[in-house]
Amino acid sequence: MIIMEKTIEKLLKQAIQQQMEIEPDIGELIHYSIEIPPTFDFGERSTNIAFKLAKILKKSPMKIAEELSNEINQNIDNKSLIVKTESVKGYINFFINFKPFFRQLYTRIKKEGEKYGENTDGNGKRIIVEHTSINPVKPLHIGNLRNALLGDCVARIYKRNGWEVEVQNLIDDFGRQVATLIWGILKGHHLEVVREIDDKYDVWLGKVYSHCNKILDEEDMWDEVDNVMIEMRHNPEMYRFMRNICQTCVDSNLETAWRFGVTYNYLVWESDISRSGIWEETLPLLEKSPFFHWEKEGPDAGCFVANLGVLDEFKDKKNPSKVFVRSNGIPTYVAHDVALQLWKFGLAKANLTSRSLMKQRNEAEELRDLWTSTDYVVSGEKDKKFGKTDRVCNVIGVEQNFLQEIVRYSLKLLSLENEFENSYHLSYKHVSAPHARFSGRTGNWLQERAWADAVFEDTYAVAFKAITKKRPDLDENPIKREKIVNSITSAAIRYWLIKFSKETEIKFRIEDATSLEGDTGPFLMYSTVRASKIMSKLPKIKSSSYHGTFKITKNEKNLILQLYRCPEIVRSSAESFQPLIIAKYAYDLASSFNRFYETSRVINAESTSLKHFRGSLVQIFLITMQNLLHILGIPIVDEM
Repeated sequence: MIIMEKTIEKLLKQAIQQQMEIEPDIGELIHYSIEIPPTFDFGERSTNIAFKLAKILKKSPMKIAEELSNEINQNIDNKSLIVKTESVKGYINFFINFKPFFRQLYTRIKKEGEKYGENTDGNGKRIIVEHTSINPVKPLHIGNLRNALLGDCVARIYKRNGWEVEVQNLIDDFGRQVATLIWGILKGHHLEVVREIDDKYDVWLGKVYSHCNKILDEEDMWDEVDNVMIEMRHNPEMYRFMRNICQTCVDSNLETAWRFGVTYNYLVWESDISRSGIWEETLPLLEKSPFFHWEKEGPDAGCFVANLGVLDEFKDKKNPSKVFVRSNGIPTYVAHDVALQLWKFGLAKANLTSRSLMKQRNEAEELRDLWTSTDYVVSGEKDKKFGKTDRVCNVIGVEQNFLQEIVRYSLKLLSLENEFENSYHLSYKHVSAPHARFSGRTGNWLQERAWADAVFEDTYAVAFKAITKKRPDLDENPIKREKIVNSITSAAIRYWLIKFSKETEIKFRIEDATSLEGDTGPFLMYSTVRASKIMSKLPKIKSSSYHGTFKITKNEKNLILQLYRCPEIVRSSAESFQPLIIAKYAYDLASSFNRFYETSRVINAESTSLKHFRGSLVQIFLITMQNLLHILGIPIVDEM
């Protein structure tokens, strides 16, 4: 229930009906006219409805606003939720009665607890969020980590909005990068790469992969890699050799993901998609469409091509056609991606065989089963079906924008309008290392220490130094110190990679990210620690003590209004696929609490009623902030 807005809408509707004769229902017009003013000096909410009515009534907005404001003021008193309105230059500003408003808000947050901010918008509908999805030849670098954390946050946000969420990780084990690695191992080039004693398997494999690329560039033997690609598809022994190596790399990648609280429901292997019959089922469907055809002449002769030039969105492209099947009969990436998208929506009858792999824990110690697609069935294990969703969000870097548009608009060419409208690509720009853009191919991620585990270790070292200086008492409790430092490290990295606009290319700066002040994950954690300490020192709060004679300060009002916004923020972040909305709101809320903390005594408040009021405010801040930290995947700790 949106207490304030509903009350304002009702008052406006009554005033308009009393003052003006307007036939049509203006409920929607009123609803979308209410906004938050630039500063609370102009009230807690304002409306521009007078500007919207000016053309209809042929009056000036100032005159309409003045008449409506006067009418509303005649129908309210100092006991109402809205205590007064003012008309200013055509706007109507609303001022609320904070004590009854806070009483309602406190009751709601206290009652809903960890569910505060949730809604039922999804109504049990399903969404697939596909993220991480790196080639299984290397470790996750910090750019892949940004992908994983954005996807993980979107999944958490959608769960809060009442959706059933399925998190997938697509493993491309049939691509050229894997073939390059397998070629190098078969040639014995992996023996030329030293595996250091502390190298995880995926780090060593990444070194081998970049070493093989260097050799292939120097000796120009890429045709041999192409032959390996074909062998991986048609030679069972070669396929099994490749799959075992890739599986071990993925296992190592998963250890990294869990370190940051990222878990999955389903690993989808490209080789299993290829062998499942999903593409073979999709091809005849595409062949029936007039917008897909087999090219008979020109440079694409013998290829199966999508003619996207018929769509306005592709008319300005230099080459609006896209090859789906090469002349050698091998489907391209985008062909498999279209087939996979159809499967995700339940439009392909063929299915992937699956098996249970393991259980995972996130930062809140919540368990999630991990399943994987497979080419064999485990005896006695019941198969589990995935896919058949209502919405799909693919988290993929900005360099894949065009290909993802092809996937989406292919659905439109097939007249699948609902699926087209419910296909989303969460695009994001890269994370740069301190000195260069890095790549798995060249291996410069190694020199830059840009792989995710190294970033964690380097951030841990900075956080450890800071906590050891701040808390020398923890020398006697190293286990507690390690838990605190691990939590700070995870919070610092997660928040930094989520808080920026997805259109922004960012650099990860450890000293800035680990600070306990400013726009950082540790700052958010520290605000909850402060609130927890206050609550531990307070007696039981009496929620009936809000009728005292105390005045509510400006900082207290700001904190109340920030807490009130939580459900709206959770909803808008899902609608826009923008995790940064949650991050920004969490920072604004923590900052409001910090200002309150510095100016409002709680334990030593001037009166009992004021102590209970401020204690109640701290209590519902703590509930709300912990809910936000869970959405962001930031650990909750008792002390720092």
